[in-house]
Amino acid sequence: MNGVVASSDPRAAAVGASVLRNGGNAVDAAVAAVLVLFVVEPHACGPGGDAFLLYAEPGQVPWALDGSGSVPAGLTQEALTADGLEWVPVRGGRSVTVPGAVALLEDALLRFGTRTFGELAGPAIDYARNGFAARRTLAQTAVRASAHVTKDPVLGPLYCPGGDPLRAGQRVVNPWLADTLELISNDGAAVLYRGPIADEIIRRVREDGGYLTLQDMSTHTTAQVEPVQTTFRGATVWELPEPTQGPAVLAALDLIEPRQTIRWEEVLEAIVAGLASAGIDLRAVPPSRVAPAGPRDTTYLAVVDSAGRGASMITSIFADFGSHIGIQSLGGAIQNRAATFMAMRRQPRPGKPPHTTIPGLVTRQGALEYVLGLAGGYVQAQVQVQLLIRLLAEGLDPQPAIDAPRMRMLFGGEIALEPGHPLAETYPEAVGREAGPEGFGAAQCVARRGSHLLGGADPRRDGAVALA
Repeated sequence: MNGVVASSDPRAAAVGASVLRNGGNAVDAAVAAVLVLFVVEPHACGPGGDAFLLYAEPGQVPWALDGSGSVPAGLTQEALTADGLEWVPVRGGRSVTVPGAVALLEDALLRFGTRTFGELAGPAIDYARNGFAARRTLAQTAVRASAHVTKDPVLGPLYCPGGDPLRAGQRVVNPWLADTLELISNDGAAVLYRGPIADEIIRRVREDGGYLTLQDMSTHTTAQVEPVQTTFRGATVWELPEPTQGPAVLAALDLIEPRQTIRWEEVLEAIVAGLASAGIDLRAVPPSRVAPAGPRDTTYLAVVDSAGRGASMITSIFADFGSHIGIQSLGGAIQNRAATFMAMRRQPRPGKPPHTTIPGLVTRQGALEYVLGLAGGYVQAQVQVQLLIRLLAEGLDPQPAIDAPRMRMLFGGEIALEPGHPLAETYPEAVGREAGPEGFGAAQCVARRGSHLLGGADPRRDGAVALA
């Protein structure tokens, strides 16, 4: 076996597996798969979003790339007040931050890959130019967002053609995105940050009241950062530092680790405490103050190749179809990541906004053991802790660990449980409770045990595993 790819879409997983079969490594496969996701999951990701990567090679400390963009320098509390606003709006130009995903993909290939962007973009370009069938998740999101998407001159014709939201199975063609990916293939990621594409991004965002400038765009760089870690059940768990919620996962695991017997009531309290240490107090934030941004849309994929290299990659435009501003030269929506300031009751500040996205890795004695993560906004840290318990404490394989019933605490302190969770007897009223816009998340995981690889993908969003 040449490797395993676990993704939220079978087409992306298949493209990644093909790259592995043809001699590419884990990063090559991850980039090719993400480019396909840009096309077939445009409600969740795209060139207008951000991305993060954890990459592991045998016997080495994992590398971490932060591909999130900064808050526009002009997005200040004073600017919002002058515009008659208390908080960053949920949608529109004022919610936009610099998109960093494309720069990260290019930098990941330059640092760790063996293929070029152009060599890997072909399948994604083909899907965009010649069409693909909308899956259930895209169709449902088009229905949910149709009141806003229909009005946008770019997103409307693509995802609500003729004013009607896409149906599952309906064919989608996006020549704008095909052109964008071809341009990046030929001229590099810089075309998004300087020149005509950057000019159009800035013009559209500022027409909608946003603060983005050419200075904000042209100074963007991918940051190589030090991953953070802790030990749990004899393994080393790796996460990205802030602005992600990675530290919250580690803080929760540190509270659980000393306990010989894991009780789910204590796991829940550890998760709440871990998030509080990262500045997210679930009990103190009433639901009315959480930004009504709709479902947080993100894509996560896990790749392990035959040499034991692992790529844990996540990319997102935050809410469904991001800011609801479509940009033709991007081929889709630009993100609304600054809305996290409202959701977390924070005033905007310079630098990177808070991120919910947290790819994870697990090693044992220097060897890769698991690549894991999930989509799901503010549930990501909560579910990742549960997955790690299922894998490392209970010894489950990836698919049973992903399938196991989940719990979460909602903003305001209510608990939601999937049927069959061990806490159902303690909190019977929580079973079947509406779990918020992100639900219980959508996870992917690949395990490496010696030369044996196992993959798991979340049925909650029709995920898929492809073997190379």
